[in-house]
Amino acid sequence: MNRLRSKLVAFGLAGAMALSVALTGCGQGNSPDNSGQEPVESVPASSVETEVSEENSEENEQQSSEIMISSKEDLGKIYEDLTASYVLMADIDLGGETIEPIGIFEPRSDAPEDEETPDTSLAFTGTFDGNGHTLSHFSIDAADKNGVGLFGCVTGEGAWVKNLKVDTINVRGGNYTGGIVGFADFGSYLEGIELTGESSVEGVFLVGGIAGASHADIINCRASADVALTEEYMQGVGIIVGGQEDGNLENCRAEGSVTAGEGCYSIGGLAGCFHNSAYAKDCTAENIVIQTGDGCWLLGGLAGHSGTYEGAPTLVENGTVKNVSIQTGDDSERIGGITGGGFYASAYKEYYPEPSKSDIQSCSVSDFKVSGGKYTGAAVGYSYGTTTVTDFDGTMIWNGSESEEQIGADDGVKLDELK
Repeated sequence: MNRLRSKLVAFGLAGAMALSVALTGCGQGNSPDNSGQEPVESVPASSVETEVSEENSEENEQQSSEIMISSKEDLGKIYEDLTASYVLMADIDLGGETIEPIGIFEPRSDAPEDEETPDTSLAFTGTFDGNGHTLSHFSIDAADKNGVGLFGCVTGEGAWVKNLKVDTINVRGGNYTGGIVGFADFGSYLEGIELTGESSVEGVFLVGGIAGASHADIINCRASADVALTEEYMQGVGIIVGGQEDGNLENCRAEGSVTAGEGCYSIGGLAGCFHNSAYAKDCTAENIVIQTGDGCWLLGGLAGHSGTYEGAPTLVENGTVKNVSIQTGDDSERIGGITGGGFYASAYKEYYPEPSKSDIQSCSVSDFKVSGGKYTGAAVGYSYGTTTVTDFDGTMIWNGSESEEQIGADDGVKLDELK
């Protein structure tokens, strides 16, 4: 997907590598009864000791390779080596200091096809284990840069940030701006991250409290923040992630506020979009106010838009929206409690002739209010038959009147009538 088209959808990179986090377990059964059988040949004790010794050696080597971070001064070590593994050993209060992102986003080359492929030598390719500790009270002011966050860009197979708490931060960037990660690339993942306190994140294009632009799986993350797009006619903002493409979300929760200007699109309480994602499961958007200018489209309590164009539809399952309001102009359209619908734009029908496909299952909406707009539904703003809704529970209040309409508009509204 080239840069022009990515401005309309979430964003794209040439090729796609799906990340799955595999969990394996070991079970132990009852010992067999060997009576009447040939005796089992015993293993020499020296052999067992050698194997145990080798295992312990590998474990000790892994632990010794981790760099411990216990102070503000220690944080400087990460900037010096973006490839290493780090463990946070204490809470660190930065006292309101303005810091630089760890790792930056720069295109791999000047070639158009590399425009959204990060230069791995400049990005963070290591691992960071917050170990349940908190980094607090810092700012990042980089409105002229892309890939802005505590970690500006995380890329590489096996790169990750997890088990981290971040409290009371202010982040300002350009494209791909997140409170924790600006650009989370293929092969990386984010897990167990919490953003709390009076935190704000703002940027131009694809902005989120946890991640701005993400191809990574985002798991067990929480964010309470005010997030905003700083320019009009821009795409992608959500309290967890601004633009989620190819990666999945699971068990994430958002609260706070979302703000965008005139002509915006892909605006959600939790995520700007679930674009080409296999699934978004068990996620909650609660106590959120979404405010946009007029002429906006694809607005959702959970996500602005969702869907795939090839393969199985994106599964949006067990999503919960509580006490969420969307305040927009009368000329805005495709507004839903769960999603606004599948991505479609009349100006780009050459590339995407129909809206993307989603399957919304077992979702609920309560105390959902919409002021302004058209094609508004308690579940989905616009379906066109490419978005299905099953086992849905909820209603909405639209312009002061309660409505049980799950879908705001279907193929009775033709595609050429949309923005």
